[in-house]
Amino acid sequence: MGKRIFIDTNPIIYLVSQQEPFYNKVLKFMSDCIADDAEFYTSSITDAEFLVKPFETNDENQIKNYKNLLNSLEFLKCFINEQIGERAAKLRAKYPDIKLGDALQLAASIDCGCDTFLTNDKQLKQVTEANVLYIGDL
Repeated sequence: MGKRIFIDTNPIIYLVSQQEPFYNKVLKFMSDCIADDAEFYTSSITDAEFLVKPFETNDENQIKNYKNLLNSLEFLKCFINEQIGERAAKLRAKYPDIKLGDALQLAASIDCGCDTFLTNDKQLKQVTEANVLYIGDL
């Protein structure tokens, strides 16, 4: 079995929307991970963040594309529980500039035993509890 890779919401947005300049970087990274037999993870926070815009615009296609991406790559989902909530609170106490959603994503990644946390949020690189990989560094 390969590594466990947690994919934050923004890389998923880039993939589903084919949004440049990040689409090709994320696609190559994930293709390399697939070749290395990696498992992909995300959390229920990603659902809550990603689906806002498609629900606002009633874009059923984007909703379908999102769900198809997660299914086709066999994403495993980390669901937020008390343990993850507490870990997120500890992260926010240590890194006060981190937003709640980001702290929950990081905590879920840690709780699910992920080796890498892929994001396009540069400030998350300061978190030492997770191996944060910033898309800008790819």
